[in-house]
Amino acid sequence: MRQIIVTILAGTICVFLQSPSHAQRFGGPPNPGGQRPNPLIQLFDSDGDGILSSEEIAGAAGRLTGFDKSGDGRLTADELRDALPLERGSGMGGPGGSPGGVRGPGRGGSEPLPQTEPLAKDDQERRILAALETMREGPRFANVAPDDGRLLRMLAETVGAKRVVEIGTSTGESAVWLALALRKTGGRLYTHEIDEPRAKIAQENFKKAGVDDVITLILGDAHETVKQHRDPIDILFLDADKEGYIDYLEKLLPLLRPGGLVIAHNMNTRQADPAYMKAITENPELETLILLKEGTGVGVTLKKR
Repeated sequence: MRQIIVTILAGTICVFLQSPSHAQRFGGPPNPGGQRPNPLIQLFDSDGDGILSSEEIAGAAGRLTGFDKSGDGRLTADELRDALPLERGSGMGGPGGSPGGVRGPGRGGSEPLPQTEPLAKDDQERRILAALETMREGPRFANVAPDDGRLLRMLAETVGAKRVVEIGTSTGESAVWLALALRKTGGRLYTHEIDEPRAKIAQENFKKAGVDDVITLILGDAHETVKQHRDPIDILFLDADKEGYIDYLEKLLPLLRPGGLVIAHNMNTRQADPAYMKAITENPELETLILLKEGTGVGVTLKKR
């Protein structure tokens, strides 16, 4: 059944993209190999790693339902077109530019700046980064993309996080990125996971990375297990059931210290819960930006001092 869904979708989208206007409009700028990203992959790739996992394939049918903006139980060509990723233009939306309108020297703004890779400062970082590479080759389920993980690390280290709470461990990639920062800040991560097999894999990954001593994994339904937190929180990272983000926010925002951050994964038009978006954008005590829009989207919300 999953293969049938993917085959039908692939055929539909390929036919849809045959017209010159659509072929130029969707799929994003060419990658370094000169090929445009596959719009089918981008449409259902919730973790932004460029590959459809078995879990993402299984959720394709449910994702299609979310594209039905009219709510009439039918998916029109316009609704499918609106769901597909648009090519990013230059500057404020002109054709052929790089993300954010950044122009490279001597290239007329037609190519994005090269992406750097994380460099290990010491043996400890080298071990953690190597473990992350290994983790990406094993069972992944729903995990953050490398750029999202790097953002987590940078934010946690920047705010000097001592206490981080994560909702949605999966197999532990985001937790390891956070631990990379917490090793420097002397902090600790409390990560919540409802799925026991994933939690077991995550625990093994933490040991391989040598960060299990700074991570406490809490097994169970996070809507209930988060009630055990009593101490101030520096960063709250949300990467679980999207419709549950508002509940986690309401329960834990009182514990977030002034100057602390709420970081939410999968903040895009297909997945972001309207109630959560309203809560983080209409509260004058909060300031929110949506980053990494070229991927799955990461919401960063500051609790003002």
